[in-house]
Amino acid sequence: MPSSKNAKCKCCSKRYVSCGIDRKGQCLDVCTDPICGDPDCLTVLTPVVYDELGINLCRNVPLESSCSKIDRISVQVMDISFGCDCCKSSAVPIIGRPNCYLVTLTNLKVTFFITFYDCAGKILDTKTVCAVYMPCDPSSCDYAYMDEDTNPECVELEIYAPYGVAHEEGSDGCTIIHVVGFGPDNTALHQGLNLIAIPKVLCFCPEEDTATIGLSILLKTVYFSQYRIPHKGRAVVPKACTRPTDDTICLDFVCGDLLDLSIKPLELGPPKYEEMLKNDCDVPCDPCCKQDEKEHPHKEKAKGKEAEE
Repeated sequence: MPSSKNAKCKCCSKRYVSCGIDRKGQCLDVCTDPICGDPDCLTVLTPVVYDELGINLCRNVPLESSCSKIDRISVQVMDISFGCDCCKSSAVPIIGRPNCYLVTLTNLKVTFFITFYDCAGKILDTKTVCAVYMPCDPSSCDYAYMDEDTNPECVELEIYAPYGVAHEEGSDGCTIIHVVGFGPDNTALHQGLNLIAIPKVLCFCPEEDTATIGLSILLKTVYFSQYRIPHKGRAVVPKACTRPTDDTICLDFVCGDLLDLSIKPLELGPPKYEEMLKNDCDVPCDPCCKQDEKEHPHKEKAKGKEAEE
């Protein structure tokens, strides 16, 4: 029968420390003495594109602007939603080929951020406009813009995803396709499938208040992986110039160089193995510490005279 420890026993968790490496007799503990300078190699955790493919779509988009004297427009994709349950995009593993997924894109509701300019480049107005690309519902008003060649009902894309995809919570566990856009909640990459849309205004007709907007849909499989890369030096940030009026220490700082981080990251793995430099070294007391054993100077002189006698 296994024995249990006394309930009153206050035990701490296991503590793991590095075993250190040969520093030619010198002990170095980066926990108390961090290394400054530039590394030869950097260990980075970075999003890696394992596979990607894309398609081009195009349709006319009504703008319904209240401004006059509009000369041109610019477009950003704020967000994309994937339609209702009856006509929704999906991603399923291909039978017999578990490392690849079949992604069906349809009924993409794209939210555009439109900026209107006059002939001098002055912003007249901004607004958000929604348009459905690849409409699949014949009863919707967007179905009038369906075209088999430029804006079909749906497309199927085969993509390589060896580590799988993200899923929603619940028993169904539907596949998540992350949208990367300019909305408040979708500006970051995620593990799994990511969809990016790049728009281009092909034609703008102020008289009819419509624009022909082409859309490149890019589907990417992204996983975060750790790599070692050679260090080519720090990036220098250009400093903006200011002109304060008071001649103070703040003025000296503001007119001086930009601050930068001086402690270099540990170079993990061969050949330096700096992750092993977390040694609890026996270092002498700091010079500012009080040394009780140090005697007063006049007592040391008295001892010196006795030794001469």
